[in-house]
Amino acid sequence: MRPIDRLYRYLNYKKIKPYTFEQSCNISNGYLNKQFKGKGAIGSDIVEKIHKRYEDLNLKWVLTGTGEMIVRNDNDPVAGNFSRGGAAPLSAREEVIVLLRKQVAVLEAAVADKDRIIALLEEQLNLKKNSTFKNVNKED
Repeated sequence: MRPIDRLYRYLNYKKIKPYTFEQSCNISNGYLNKQFKGKGAIGSDIVEKIHKRYEDLNLKWVLTGTGEMIVRNDNDPVAGNFSRGGAAPLSAREEVIVLLRKQVAVLEAAVADKDRIIALLEEQLNLKKNSTFKNVNKED
């Protein structure tokens, strides 16, 4: 399998149209089709553009076919769900589970933010109460 074939496999997996991919990477229109038809090779400048926009795409896999299609990100709370042998895409059930876990992670972060906001507001309220209380005592 050629690198361009693997790149198309990634686009299919992510449900990205070649035109959209080219636009998002600032690659000329029709570039992927030209490569697919065998009229050139993917240059290092193009690989850099792809990597900047699609950090989850394993470039080693694209270029050599070794490793996994999706790069594991240890900072991603659901990254372990993409860890699979080879480059086989997730089943529909597994993909739903991954998406639901991502949503849970986002909601947990929102709850943590809400709790922090409440704590800060309570702190400001207490400061305001204390300054008002001190001002009332000074008037007595």
